[in-house]
Amino acid sequence: MSLASTTTATDWLALWQSDGVHVGTAELMYYRSKVAAFAQHRRLHPPQAQSGAILSKTRGRGMEFDEVRHYQAGDDVRAIDWRVTARTGSPHTKLFREERERPILFVVDLSPTTHVGSQLLLKSVQLCHITAALAWQATQRGDRVGAIIGYNARHIEVRPQARQHGVLRILHQLVELQNESLQQWQSHAVLQTDTLNELLRRAQQVAKPGTIVHVLSDWQHTNADTFNTIQALQRHCSMQAIQCSDPLEHKIPDCLRAENIAMTDHQQSCYFAAGDTAQRQRYAQLAQQQQQQLQRQLKQLNLRLRHFSAAIALEEQWPEVMR
Repeated sequence: MSLASTTTATDWLALWQSDGVHVGTAELMYYRSKVAAFAQHRRLHPPQAQSGAILSKTRGRGMEFDEVRHYQAGDDVRAIDWRVTARTGSPHTKLFREERERPILFVVDLSPTTHVGSQLLLKSVQLCHITAALAWQATQRGDRVGAIIGYNARHIEVRPQARQHGVLRILHQLVELQNESLQQWQSHAVLQTDTLNELLRRAQQVAKPGTIVHVLSDWQHTNADTFNTIQALQRHCSMQAIQCSDPLEHKIPDCLRAENIAMTDHQQSCYFAAGDTAQRQRYAQLAQQQQQQLQRQLKQLNLRLRHFSAAIALEEQWPEVMR
């Protein structure tokens, strides 16, 4: 029997010291205690091979430049430093050393559409949990972690740093911006801006070559600019696409069959006849089509979409966390 079947939402929230709506530092610090579990899971279930180079600042070598010395017999001629050779008049070769750490950048989209949750957590809270889990993992490996976190009013940048100091700064900003974004959404003061695209454009400006960029969003608002910017980032960075959704976004629950669901964007209102079979099928069909289109667009960029549910504790989704 899985842990998910024996642990209720109330139990999980009590464990995290969370209300599921406002993210707090305690629930994000919780994943620090799971670093050993991350390592054990990775040993028992090695990650699948990935295409493309993710370890190298020069994309493909897996090493970083160390120094130049005189060419010696047996050296790889492809490593000859022709500038130094021309300047000194004698052949010199470049030496590389194994890269010990990688800069990792989390691009976290906390747009108003992420404040949806029908069972366990709001999507925005789960996105913070995912970021925290991945950040603690990265620190355990010795990588440097940074972040660009934002919603439609503002964003905050955290420069990649090593050890737990970098993670703690990210957690602090996640808590601050998730609560700010939620408060703005609850006050109906929502400005419709292109948040994900703005965050990606900023990542394009600050991410150094070789950076691993994790894009965490619900991916509800994408357009041609979104994928063009991702493609541009891929020229010098490795990309990971992570999505969080809620079951309510995929289909209408059976418990609402007898209800007329009121919906509003604070400007217009309408009612959805949840008991109408044709309406329910149309709702599920449109949601499926939207998801398939997103997956196709990312597949064209050679990206696999990693999906998480806001209705399931992250510990029940470890396989996705570890990939």
